Amino acid sequence: MKSSPPPRVPPVERIEAVTNNTMSSPIQETTTRPSRREQSPSSPPPSTGKYSLLQFAMHHFRNNAEQELLKMDTPMKSKDKRREWTWKQQTDLVKWQPNPLESSMLRLDEIELNPLAVECFDCILRYCGDLPLTPDMSEVKCVYTVLMHCHKHVPLRDEVYCQLMKQTTSNKSDSPESCQRAWRLLSIVAAYFACSETLLPYLTEHLNNAASDRRRICHGTAAVCLSNLRKTQRCGGRKNVPSVEEVTAVSAGRSARRQIYRLPGGAERVVNTRCSTVVADVIAELCSLIGVASEAEQQEFSLYCIVQGDAFTMPLAADEYILDVTTELHKASHPFYLIFCRSVWYHPLKHDASPLYTEVLFNQVAPDYLEGLLLRLGSSNLPPSIIRDMSLIAALLHRAADLNHSPTLKEVKFLLPKPILGLREPRPPQWLALVQTSWGQAAGLQVARAKHRVLQVLSNWQLFGSSFFAVKRVTGDLDNWQEHILALNRNGVHFLDMMTHETLQHWPFAEVISTRKVRSEDGALFLDMKCGNLLQQRVTRLQTEQAHEISRLVRQYINLEQLHSSRSPK
Repeated sequence: MKSSPPPRVPPVERIEAVTNNTMSSPIQETTTRPSRREQSPSSPPPSTGKYSLLQFAMHHFRNNAEQELLKMDTPMKSKDKRREWTWKQQTDLVKWQPNPLESSMLRLDEIELNPLAVECFDCILRYCGDLPLTPDMSEVKCVYTVLMHCHKHVPLRDEVYCQLMKQTTSNKSDSPESCQRAWRLLSIVAAYFACSETLLPYLTEHLNNAASDRRRICHGTAAVCLSNLRKTQRCGGRKNVPSVEEVTAVSAGRSARRQIYRLPGGAERVVNTRCSTVVADVIAELCSLIGVASEAEQQEFSLYCIVQGDAFTMPLAADEYILDVTTELHKASHPFYLIFCRSVWYHPLKHDASPLYTEVLFNQVAPDYLEGLLLRLGSSNLPPSIIRDMSLIAALLHRAADLNHSPTLKEVKFLLPKPILGLREPRPPQWLALVQTSWGQAAGLQVARAKHRVLQVLSNWQLFGSSFFAVKRVTGDLDNWQEHILALNRNGVHFLDMMTHETLQHWPFAEVISTRKVRSEDGALFLDMKCGNLLQQRVTRLQTEQAHEISRLVRQYINLEQLHSSRSPK
C-alpha cells in the first residue's frame, strides 16, 4: 500500500463537489438513489381516455395533415357533415395502414430526419410482414435500422413510438403475425429508448389499454412494453449501440441471455440478462439468492466491472444497463468480469444466514484479516482477548479449508495476520499451542459454520466492515505529506497509522460536511474533505487515485445514517 511521497502540490482545478451532510453549505447537493423495486405491470391502472393517440395527433402531427383535416369544399358546410368527414380522416391517421408513409407523422424540425422517419416505417412494415423483405433487408436489419436511427437522432424516438402505436391500433393486416410483431417491436424500442414527457401520458395510456384487457392476445406483450417503458423513463434508456448479436436475439423473441457474475472467492452465478436489465436488477436478484431480502440492506451491495489492466475500479451505477457495459468491452476486446460484493457495511451481520451469504462475506473479510488490516497492534503487547480471538480464528480458518487434522506449526503461520509473525511475543511455538488448544472448538463444525464463526468473532472488532484505502494526507504546509490507511465504516472516517493501525484521526459522519474531488495541472487526483460543525470547519486534503470511490462511499454511509436517524424514534 505504500508509495513514494508526492511532489509539491501545484494549483488545482475543481472538477466536482459532493456534499453529504444535512448541515447547510453553499455547495450542498442531495443525492437520491432510485428504488430498485419495479412497478408491477400486472395490474395497470384503468384507462382514462384522456390521452388517446387521436388527441395527440390533433396537436402534434404534421401541419400538412392538420390542414387536410380542416379542408372544406365550401365554408358553409353543415356542422354534421364537417364532423363526419373530420372524424373519419382523424381516425385513419392513427390506425394501422399497409402502405408506406410519404412523410413523418410528427413535425420534425430537422428536414433531413423526414426520410429517416419514412425509412423507419418501411422497416416496421417489412418486419411485421405487411411488406415483403428484400434481399438486402432482413428482419434483423429492419430492427437494427430502427434502433440505430433512434439512437443517433433523439427526435425520431417519439416518431417511431407513434408509428408503432398506429400499427398496433385496429390492425387488419392479412399477415397473421403483423399485430403480434408490431407489439414485439414496440417492446424492443421501449427497452432501449425513453420517449418525451409530452408523449409519455399518451404512450402509457395506449399500453395500459392493451395490458389491462385480457381478452386481447397482445395483453402480455403490452404489459412487458409498459414495464420496459417505466424502466427507460427512470434510467434514461440504453446509452450505447447494441451489438448485432443482441439485435438478432431480441428480433427473434429471445429476450434474455445468460450472463456470468462472480462472487467473492471465485464462485460464479448465471443471471438471465435482458436488453433492459440494469445493475440494480442484478444486485436485487443476487441479494435474493444469498438471502438478503431487505431493500435497504440490498443497497449495501454493489456490482463492479473488473477490467484486466485497470489498477482501480468503481462500482457500476444502479441505473446502468448491463449490456451497455459488456457490449463496449467486447467491442474493445478487453478481458473483464463482473463481480458482486458488499461495498458498505451498515446493517449488522445476519446470524440466520444462508451458506452462500456466509461464503460471500467470508471471502471479502478473510483477506483483509490475514493482511492485518483489521488488527490494532498498538505500542504494547497484544491484549489477551485479541490473542484468544486470533487463536480461535486460526483454528476456524483451518477447519474452513475443510481440514480435519490439528494445525501444524507450518500451517499456523498462514492462519495468522501477517504483522503478527514479526512480533516478539507470542512466538510461533506459543501460537501453535494456542491454536491447537482452540482446535477443539472448531474441529466438529461444518465448513460453512466455521466460516460464519470467523465472521461472528471479527464482527466485534472495531475495524470490522471497513473499506481500506492507501492515502497521503497533507498536514501543515503543502510539503508535509504523510502516508495513512483510510478506513471507512459505519462509525465514520478513520485515519490509521500505517504500521500499528491505531486511529490518528476520526470523524463521525455527522461531522463530515462535504467531499470535493480536484485534479492538478499535472493530472494528480486529490480529495478535499471538509469536516467539523457550523462554528468550526477544517479541510483535509488527500492524494489518492481512489478519490471517486472514497467520495461515493462517504456519501452512501451518510445517506444510510440519515435514513436510519429519520426512522428511529426520538
